[in-house]
Amino acid sequence: MGIFEPFRAVGYITTQVPFSVQRLGTETFITVSVGKAFQVYNCAKLSLVLVGPQLPKKIRALASYRDYTFAAYGHNIAVFKRAHLVATWTSHNAKVNQLLLLGERIISTDVKGNIFIWAFKGVTENLSPVGHISLGNKFTPTCIMHPDTYLEQVLLGSQEGSLQLWDISTMKKVNEFKGWNAAICCCVSSPALDVVAVGCSDGKIHVHNILRDIEIVSFTHSTKDPVTALSFSTDGQPLLASGGSSGVITIWNLERKRFHSVIKRPMIAL
Repeated sequence: MGIFEPFRAVGYITTQVPFSVQRLGTETFITVSVGKAFQVYNCAKLSLVLVGPQLPKKIRALASYRDYTFAAYGHNIAVFKRAHLVATWTSHNAKVNQLLLLGERIISTDVKGNIFIWAFKGVTENLSPVGHISLGNKFTPTCIMHPDTYLEQVLLGSQEGSLQLWDISTMKKVNEFKGWNAAICCCVSSPALDVVAVGCSDGKIHVHNILRDIEIVSFTHSTKDPVTALSFSTDGQPLLASGGSSGVITIWNLERKRFHSVIKRPMIAL
């Protein structure tokens, strides 16, 4: 680090990189990117508990597990135990754009359609991935998630608009979904078995049964801005929240299949 390089920005909370949430004991912690470094906050107290060191490039994706933080920057993934760098994974030859924690493994994707699977037990001795999948040049991954109850499987959305379901233990594609002729921006699992919500670049939200490959319902943002965030209600209410670049949070009633309410207060891109 040079003598005049920045060390820490006062009041800098987070960038647009999606944060990582984990629960340790009775407390919940959130890990956020602040450019080339990460910070960990205690959610209940909203207090800063840990600041990571500066990386060579800006963080592109984050994941966390207990004392470990995984930060993707450029073509690499840095592995930290608390604030100490313990390993760097370097198998990607393109920019890493997604990280997913699945059990005791990290799944990483890059902009050229490569998936690497990493085991972080004994991470200091094992710096090579335990698996690799090539999605080809016609599938550029934009999001990755693990559907609930789908053992060893991940669902990926693409810039081209299609989705693919992969088994990471066998390295085989389980299913492919043609999509809706718009880039996939985000995808989340619902409390209902086999059901996911998919947010697209044209402002549409599709609630889809991936077992039967049937659309249940679709909604459209009034502003037509890309749907960049989705979350199902976890308290039993049939509600789905969506957000986009306008900063507006829209709530949808899944039972009545209609608009429910809107929250305009954030006024920042989601």
